[in-house]
Amino acid sequence: MVDFDPEVTQAAGRGIAAELAAAGFEGATEVGRGGFGVVYRCLQPSLGRIVAIKVLTSDLDAENRERFLREGYAMGGLSGHPNIVNVLQVGVTATGRPYIVMHYHPRDSLAIQVRREGPLPWPDAIRIGVKLAGALETAHRAGTLHRDVKPANILLTDYGEPQLTDFGIAHIAGGYETATGGFTGSLAFTAPEVLKGESPTARSDVYGLGATIFALITGRAAFERRTGEPLVAQFLRIGSQPVPDLRPQGIPNDVCAAIEKAVATDPADRYASAADFGYDLQVAQRHLGLRSDQMALAAEVQTGQVTEAHHPGYAVHSEPPYRPQLEPHPSGPPAWPSTGPQWPAPGPPGGPPTGRRRGVLVALALITVVVAVVGGGYLLARQTSGGNGRGAEGGTVAAPVDPTAAWRSVRDARVARQQTAVTEADGTIWVFGGLDEDGVSAKQEGYDPAIDTWKAGPDLPVPLNHAMAVTFNEEPVVIGGWQADGQNLTAVASDRVMAMRDGRWVDLPPLNRPRAAGAAAVVGGKIVVTGGQADGALVPTTEVFDGATWTTARDLPTPREHLAAVSDGTYVYAVGGRDLASDKNSAALERFDPVAGTWSSLPDLPTPRGGLGATFIDGRIMAVGGEEPTRVLPTVEAFDVVAGTWMQMPALRTPRHGMAVASVGNTVYAIGGATEATHAESTAVSEALQIAPRKTQWAPAWRPLRDAPIARQQAPAAMSDGTIWVFGGLDATGSTPKVEGYDPAIDTWKSGPDLPLPLNHAMAVDYRGELVVLGGWMPEGPNQTATASDRVLALRNGAWVDLPRLDRPRAAGAAAVVADKIVVTGGQADDELLSSTEVFDGTTWATAADIPTSREHLGAVSDGRYLYAVGGRNLASDKNTGAFERFDPVSGDWATLPSLPTPRGGLGAAFIDGRIVVIGGEEPTRVLSAVEAYDVSTGTWSNLPAMPTVRHGMAVAVVGHTVYAIGGALRPTHAESTANAQALDFW
Repeated sequence: MVDFDPEVTQAAGRGIAAELAAAGFEGATEVGRGGFGVVYRCLQPSLGRIVAIKVLTSDLDAENRERFLREGYAMGGLSGHPNIVNVLQVGVTATGRPYIVMHYHPRDSLAIQVRREGPLPWPDAIRIGVKLAGALETAHRAGTLHRDVKPANILLTDYGEPQLTDFGIAHIAGGYETATGGFTGSLAFTAPEVLKGESPTARSDVYGLGATIFALITGRAAFERRTGEPLVAQFLRIGSQPVPDLRPQGIPNDVCAAIEKAVATDPADRYASAADFGYDLQVAQRHLGLRSDQMALAAEVQTGQVTEAHHPGYAVHSEPPYRPQLEPHPSGPPAWPSTGPQWPAPGPPGGPPTGRRRGVLVALALITVVVAVVGGGYLLARQTSGGNGRGAEGGTVAAPVDPTAAWRSVRDARVARQQTAVTEADGTIWVFGGLDEDGVSAKQEGYDPAIDTWKAGPDLPVPLNHAMAVTFNEEPVVIGGWQADGQNLTAVASDRVMAMRDGRWVDLPPLNRPRAAGAAAVVGGKIVVTGGQADGALVPTTEVFDGATWTTARDLPTPREHLAAVSDGTYVYAVGGRDLASDKNSAALERFDPVAGTWSSLPDLPTPRGGLGATFIDGRIMAVGGEEPTRVLPTVEAFDVVAGTWMQMPALRTPRHGMAVASVGNTVYAIGGATEATHAESTAVSEALQIAPRKTQWAPAWRPLRDAPIARQQAPAAMSDGTIWVFGGLDATGSTPKVEGYDPAIDTWKSGPDLPLPLNHAMAVDYRGELVVLGGWMPEGPNQTATASDRVLALRNGAWVDLPRLDRPRAAGAAAVVADKIVVTGGQADDELLSSTEVFDGTTWATAADIPTSREHLGAVSDGRYLYAVGGRNLASDKNTGAFERFDPVSGDWATLPSLPTPRGGLGAAFIDGRIVVIGGEEPTRVLSAVEAYDVSTGTWSNLPAMPTVRHGMAVAVVGHTVYAIGGALRPTHAESTANAQALDFW
């Protein structure tokens, strides 16, 4: 750990702020600090934007200054890539201090996101891997090795796009390295050959990317250092053992095989390039029925080096599309669970193979260097940029995105038309055929929302209207529809199926039955078509295409046409429609299971309608517009697939039916259509609606977990790196110093270093990457509440160390981390309530405004901006309170919020997906199972499923989308401790 003199740091900060102001950047605020630079958030008034500026830490020699600037030049030369952080300017201040100006990213790095929310679903992790493979390949082709690929160096843009940053130790063509030293990168993500002193290569970066994807899926590095493990032993594991197998955890074989090849111990066994790794990840996506993500490789496309022969199945485009946002992952339980690996039992590793003797000798020779890096720069990175809720370019955690209040205009289509077919491919919305002012159209046009621009594609072989379209095996496919016969727009229903391949249309096997005004979607690597009409009669059949043949499946329960269909990756949903006329509209919502081949009915669409459009976005089916006999509808309704409920959304600005509806990222687009009933008045109007992230729904009941090793209560908990740690508390023998961790990925408990002294009724947080325990009762003999503690203990390098003490001793208080500060409030000492609030900035404690309602045995959580204090009591369970109050660490003020419905002390509290969840508690004669949640955005309380086991004084924490309740007391007072553990999932 590196200590900074606060006064010196503040003085330096004022000097740098003045230098940056002279360079045209105002309001410099430090938001991150690393081994070679300090990152400031600034306003650039000339362009009215917020930027992040990395400034050289101190005035070093000319060679180091040159290396720092080389980093900026290296990143600047790669800034055109959508997955590399964009460098806006490289310069030197008036006093000669070099700086690099970058886009400001208020969102966290992936390391912070995983630590806070738990592992990513494996489909999301490989999507990120594909994009970053393209970024690395682009860097390698430009002669730059990154050499420090890890989750902490991957930022997320406002659109959720991953971007590689921190080329601070990169090797740049021409012999320069942007950092000095015999060791580069972070140990757990560094290739074994580099650890042994060999020169890094592109294959070393591939290793870092593979290790990163493993960590995103499991929530931890493949070769994390075990508690008490010597550094040499960790080094030998990295250099001599394969990455743990993820297959027993349900991760598909294609994904596992690609990761294992990327992190092979021998570089010769790895992928030769990042592009090859990315292509294999794309193949895995296709084989598993996922949409294959675009890998931006501008250099390859420009030089014509990518061909179908080189990489079968990879479509080459003259202008690779740029998608501004990751696809939303379908909600609900994933097809494959995303859990961590089974870890081998701790113990001394076996000796390396004979061929590794040189590696062992080099390891011993380099151990001093490795210790210095791990003990210095790496820990500094965790404490400053990795554990403070900030991205590497700085900024606090972004507030939840609010839904757009209304649709907004986007660039109108170039042709006014209706009854078109639509599909989205690689971030472009493609619209086919339809009816325009001249009759039936064959036109294909694409809208790119990233640049709000239209472009043309090859016309259909025949004019079509009321057709269907999907993207299948990365190819737009147009299905069925009406083929015009003279002026009769509905003369002949088509059975043709046409795919856009290599810039031209080719025929696939035709439908078993011709149909128009039907609906189609892709699920599980198959096209499902249902509904529609032909020869003036409804077509009830469902057909499924597996890439070779069409098979007829179970009939649609409610035959209809002018319906819509979407897929969530598991099922196809058919929504709305009509029985050949707009006065016979249907509200049916039905779901097709392609595995079982069966249909099931879901809650009806609130507004029956045909001619609607639909898309699936972030766990919701969006039903847009439609037609009634005498009017066109602006209605937009959304069905939450997990909750099973409908809700109203903002109405279209232009009512219409027969429009093209699709989604890209978190935005729904409605294009064209008809503004009058029947086929009159086609329009080119296009609108967009940004959708706020879906609120998760809770499971119907709690689920049991593996019991804790010991039964205890009044023990605080904190989550770090995906593990829930429980500290001290009261067990059968009295107060205990025991520290134990629960890993929910593998439902297993492990031991941590005991506290320096027994404690109960303490508080705990994860602060700057360290576990911190605060206050509590220090027992004296059998009296468990003898002395209140003011000690603040941090777990550092496997040992407990003291941080500055609290201003006032306290027990049964509450604590949380807000905006890189620890806030402590409430509690008692010497049988008196404490009203003071204390705030720790990493150096000193400061006393803030008193909590409005003094109490102890309360709960506290943080949403990243405020601390919320909930419940508690006035020294006895017959004096419980429902007080609910919010502390703003910026203003230092408290505010009162709607009271907790069930007043109680001894409760547990957690923050998850915009909700404060309050669990259990104690009354004078009973223990409570009640669980209540406060929605921060709506300001309302609601009831959640009660705990199966009533208790108070339990440890409560969140990992990912699950709340965990561990231990506690089954009876009032301190009687009957339990080891029971339970979880409530949010989907």
